[in-house]
Amino acid sequence: MKKTNTIILFLITSFSTMYFNCTNSSEQKTINEDTASALKQYVGEYMYEATGTIINIYTKENDTKLYFFVPGDAESELIAIGKHKFYFKTEKEFKVEFKNVENGLFNELILIQPHGTVKAVRNGKVKIEDLITIDEKLIKRGFSGVILVAQNDDIIFNKAYGRKNTQENGLNDLNTIFDICSITKQFTAAGILKLSMQNKISINDNLSKYFNGIPNDKKNITIHQLLTHSSGLTAGIGDDYDAITEEEFLGQVFNSKLISPIGEKFNYSNIGYSLLGLIIEKASGLDYETFLNAEIFKPSKMNHTGYVIPDWNTNEVANGFLDGTEAKKPNEENWSTEGPYLNLKGNGGILSRASDMLLWSQAIRNNTVLNEAATSKYLYPHFESNSVYPYYGYGWGIENNDSENKLVVHGGGSDLFASDLWMYPKKGITIIVLSNTQEAYIYSIAKKISNFLLRK
Repeated sequence: MKKTNTIILFLITSFSTMYFNCTNSSEQKTINEDTASALKQYVGEYMYEATGTIINIYTKENDTKLYFFVPGDAESELIAIGKHKFYFKTEKEFKVEFKNVENGLFNELILIQPHGTVKAVRNGKVKIEDLITIDEKLIKRGFSGVILVAQNDDIIFNKAYGRKNTQENGLNDLNTIFDICSITKQFTAAGILKLSMQNKISINDNLSKYFNGIPNDKKNITIHQLLTHSSGLTAGIGDDYDAITEEEFLGQVFNSKLISPIGEKFNYSNIGYSLLGLIIEKASGLDYETFLNAEIFKPSKMNHTGYVIPDWNTNEVANGFLDGTEAKKPNEENWSTEGPYLNLKGNGGILSRASDMLLWSQAIRNNTVLNEAATSKYLYPHFESNSVYPYYGYGWGIENNDSENKLVVHGGGSDLFASDLWMYPKKGITIIVLSNTQEAYIYSIAKKISNFLLRK
C-alpha cells in the first residue's frame, strides 16, 4: 500500500552524483581517479547511536559515485554541493555534511532535514535504553498506539497510548483495532504457500496460467517473482481507495511499463501483491478474505483480524490522525462490500490488534498454518533487495539469516497509520508496534526494544 514516510527513522530518497565535464577518455580516466581518491574519505559505517541505526557510505561505478544506505530502505546516490557537503537528488532540502576528519577519514555524518538534524558517528556504539526509559520517552513524545513485546510466548511489555478517536472515552486500549497496512503482504504470501501445500498452485507458475490477455513482456512473470518484488512491475497504479473493477485493474497493470527486467531487480510492488490476492481467489474458488479467514486467521485463533468478516464494534477500530486531526476509520473509507478495492486488496489494509499479531507470530513458529517445509520457504532470504530490506523472503524482510539473531520483519504505513512487526525466531522474541499516526520515529521503536532485549 502507499506510504508517505519510510519504514526507518530518516526520510531517505535517491541522491545523484558529482558532475564532471570531460572532453576525452584520457581526461575522463584522470578525473575518475581523482574522484575515487576524494570519495574514499567519506566511505565507511556510521551509527546514529540513539537508535543503533547504521548508515553505510560507499562508492560504486569505479568509485566515482557516492552512495548512502540504511538497512530498511533504498540505497541512495549523493550529489556534491560544496566542500564535504551533499544533497539528495530528489529531495534537495535534505542534506548530508561530513565533519571531523582524522587520518584522512571523516568521523561524523550530519543529516540535515526540514524537521531536525541527526548526527551519526563512524564506528559508533548503540545507546541502549531499557523498557522503562523507552516507555517514558514515548509518553513524552505523545505516541498513540499499542506496543506488545513477548519472549518465549510470555508477554513482557504491553501498553496502550494516546487516543483512538476524539470521543470522551476514546483512548486506545490493548484491544484497539488498527490498520496494519503492508504487514498484510505476509498473509497474502502465507495464503499462496498454503495453496502450494494443497497442490493447487506452484510457486513457479507464470501469470499466464491465471490471467488472459497478458502482453508478452509480462506473461512469464512467476508467482515467486511477485512474492519477492522481483517481477519488474511498478509500485502502484492508483490511490488506495479508488473504486476499480478487476477488469479495469488488470487492464492498467498489464498496460503499465516494466521498470526493470523480470527477475533482475527488487522493486517494491503493491500491485504484485494484489495480483497474488487474485491468484488466491482463482485457485481456491473463494474470495480473498474468506480464504484467509478459513485457512489462516481461524486456525491461528485470530478472531479480530480481517477486512469485513469480523463483527467490528463501532468504537473498536481506531481512527487515524493526520497532524492532530481525526480522519475516518479505515473501514469507513471507500470500500466495497468485500473490503477494499484492488489497489489495496492483498497488499494492505487488513485490520488487526496487537494480541492477534502475537497469535500470528506463534502460529508461524509452531507451524500451525504452514508446515515446516513451507515455513522454511516463507522465512528464507530469497532475493537481495538493497532496498526496503537487505533480503526479502515471501512477505517478510530478512536480516542476519545465518546467525542466532536472525530477524524477520515487516513494516507498513499510510498517511494515517504506522505498523511494525519484528520476530527473532531463534530467540523467541516478538515485537509489535501499531499506531494510528504516521511519524518517522515510530519505526525506531522496535529497534530500540530489540537493542535492549539482545544486549547480552
